[in-house]
Amino acid sequence: MKRIKMISVMLVAAMAASVFAGCGKKPAPASSAVIVSTPAATTAATTTEATTEATEAPAPYIATDETTEETTTLFTVPTTEETTKKPTATPKPTSTPAPTPSVKIATHVKDEANVIKDDAALEAKLAEFEKATKIIPVVYTVKTNLTGDDFRTYTKNIYKNNFKDQNHFLIVYRVSKNGGGWSWTTSIGTKAYQKLNKAGVASTYSTDLSNALKGNKDRGKGFISFFDKTQKALTKKA
Repeated sequence: MKRIKMISVMLVAAMAASVFAGCGKKPAPASSAVIVSTPAATTAATTTEATTEATEAPAPYIATDETTEETTTLFTVPTTEETTKKPTATPKPTSTPAPTPSVKIATHVKDEANVIKDDAALEAKLAEFEKATKIIPVVYTVKTNLTGDDFRTYTKNIYKNNFKDQNHFLIVYRVSKNGGGWSWTTSIGTKAYQKLNKAGVASTYSTDLSNALKGNKDRGKGFISFFDKTQKALTKKA
């Protein structure tokens, strides 16, 4: 009996100690933070692109537009008498390797192909164009059989060998040596191209030049017409 009383006293004492300990602790303050549920972050594949920074003058922008009127016959159509014979294949024309141009252009016009009737009139127009737009136009005509990529490379090298800035607008007009046709390519400095693009004529100048040349047998007048139209587009007030 005494043993039972002793155990009861010990249990009461333990309960009292527990209540006393709980009274001594301060209640935890209620949290005022707003918990926002956020989606799990996904790891995206990162693509690193090398940025090209020119340590020297940037390479000129090359316009690959080319207008060609060819009159040479590449394939022979057999006559009625020849239809029973096996036609002889016409050999494919070989492209002439593009030489390293050594030509030096000191003015706006260099007419080596002798297709411009009035060099002075075209020179005056191009000088006016440069003064109004700060783009330096150059027209160079040459007799050569170069076509396609060879002709474009030739034009690019003409630019590199003559101009160290990026403000030139070079047009190389080609007349075939054998009278087979004519074509042209351009090499435009990046700064000049930016001005053309800002004026909204970067995407139309190719068509404009083609139309001007096709509409004028006098190539000098054709170039004057083209640069006159382009100058107005570049200098118009908003």
